[in-house]
Amino acid sequence: MRRVGIFWLATALAVLGMAAERGPIAILSDTDFTAENGVIAGSGAPGDPYILAGWQIRVPQGQQFGIRIEGTTRPFVVRGCTVSGAMDPRGAAILLSDVQGGTVEDCVVRDSLNGIVIQSSHDVAVRDNFLAVGGVGLQVVGTSPDQFRHAIEVTNTINGNPVYYYYGLSGGTLDGIEAGHITLAASRDVTVRGAKVDQGDGITVAFSEGVRIEGADLSRNRAHGIFILSSPGTVVTGCERIANSAQAGIAVWMSDRVRVENCGLYANQVGLMVNASDSVLALNNAYAGNAIGVLVDGGARETEIRKSFFYQNRHGIELDAAVGPVVDACAITDSDIAVYAGGHTVYPRVTNSSMVSVGYGLSILASHGTFEGNLITRANIGIIFEETYQTAFPTGNIVRQNLIWRSRDGLYLGRETSGNRIYENLIWRCDRAARDLGANEWAPAGRGNWYSDYTGQDANGDGIGDTPVNFGGGGQDRAPFMDRGFFTGIPGVVGTMAEKIIAVVDTAGRRLDVAVRIADESHERFIGFQGLPPELAQDVAILFTFPKPVPSQFHMTNVFLPLDIVFWGPDGEYLGRNTMEPDSKDRYGAASPFTVALELPAGRIAAAGLGPGELQLVTSP
Repeated sequence: MRRVGIFWLATALAVLGMAAERGPIAILSDTDFTAENGVIAGSGAPGDPYILAGWQIRVPQGQQFGIRIEGTTRPFVVRGCTVSGAMDPRGAAILLSDVQGGTVEDCVVRDSLNGIVIQSSHDVAVRDNFLAVGGVGLQVVGTSPDQFRHAIEVTNTINGNPVYYYYGLSGGTLDGIEAGHITLAASRDVTVRGAKVDQGDGITVAFSEGVRIEGADLSRNRAHGIFILSSPGTVVTGCERIANSAQAGIAVWMSDRVRVENCGLYANQVGLMVNASDSVLALNNAYAGNAIGVLVDGGARETEIRKSFFYQNRHGIELDAAVGPVVDACAITDSDIAVYAGGHTVYPRVTNSSMVSVGYGLSILASHGTFEGNLITRANIGIIFEETYQTAFPTGNIVRQNLIWRSRDGLYLGRETSGNRIYENLIWRCDRAARDLGANEWAPAGRGNWYSDYTGQDANGDGIGDTPVNFGGGGQDRAPFMDRGFFTGIPGVVGTMAEKIIAVVDTAGRRLDVAVRIADESHERFIGFQGLPPELAQDVAILFTFPKPVPSQFHMTNVFLPLDIVFWGPDGEYLGRNTMEPDSKDRYGAASPFTVALELPAGRIAAAGLGPGELQLVTSP
């Protein structure tokens, strides 16, 4: 009778808008379902659940939860409660942990950081709750598909937007959902297309297979933009904006063969996080303004990061703990560190990438890696093996065919390094070529590196200087190259661009044939001529092509020779030309949107005798 009386009192107060006030509720076993802990009715039998209803709970500073129910087996209902003040980032307004058959309905969470957390639980029902939070509205945590088996209805809202929670779907498309939270659990072969989540919880894919997320727009989410948990084969594609996530734009955990392609990840704590997941491919993505562009950790195997650009990320790519990761044909500018390979990483490959205007180009503590074909320009230190104070011992790395230009230090190798081979690199216009405090090989097989300031002689004419190059710390290159003729091709992204012959024709029929590099992918258009020494760039021309007309403007930051630029529209119409000054802050564009732009060293068009009027672009068959 006592419980019934309290129930009617609480109900009456709720109807009048005068919910009963009390402190936080903590129920940590079945024996804690008592009146003192907020239970107003029910016996805990299957048809008569315990009822906790009508309470107004203000969470005091220093406490984590408003309502905490943990380690129970009896059915219960939390109904019509209001929780406020749950501001501890480790807590939540309502926590259900290791429970079975509970229900949360008609509750309000406000002035709190996190709303409802359900962890390691089964068959929980959540409906008609209003969650106004500054953090995560609804979070389900589990280590098996069964722990995601809940009945969470669309009648719940997070910051005014509905919750969409799906369990056990097979096939089909979820199209155009606008939500505060989307979860797809224990499902197969489902496509989520055109979803939008703003200031909510983002999208979670858990214990599913063959899921595709296409064209999502995710901004200002309070955890991850997209969280992929134990869901192999998930594809995330064409999501042009995944931005301002409090954690990762995309987080991949224990999910093999995930593909992330053609996505834009901006101003997240981490753009893409890969943890304990094998054979993940990240292709043709844009990363800008993140603390870390891509983070690979947890012993992930064979992660591939290819053909992407990174702009103004504090760290472009971090390979913290990985086996056989690959970074190839990436363009990275304006970062403290372009690529970091940590001491728990083995067999990394960083190739054909451009790193411009960075603190460190390559920061290497890994072992048995290959670093070749990269362009590093305007770095504080081009390639560094930092001091580790006996916490890592980088060894067995190959550093070859890289160009380090206009940097303060070319290379630095710390005391713990040994057996790393550095050869066939161009160290060009650096204030100091290198320092080596370890025990490394600078001229294996009698082939060292080329130094722009080397003044030694070559008495026998074998192309190798007679005088070794000595470095601070004790390292020595015994076989420096006399010239850079051995270095064929162009390092960095430009060297990976496809080539073809085009012709530019003026109104009088005069013709200039040009061998061009084709920049038809975003990372290629992003980098252009940036970072190339003028001596290499003077023989390069780049044809920028766009899939649709764009009003973009070109810049010359980190470009060190004057260029002519010519614009054409979608039907081949001539839209003008200009001469661009090296390393200037000016912007150069056309009067109308264009689809093609040709950049080439200034003066080549005039030197071919072409007039100042309109120019026609003719491509080879």
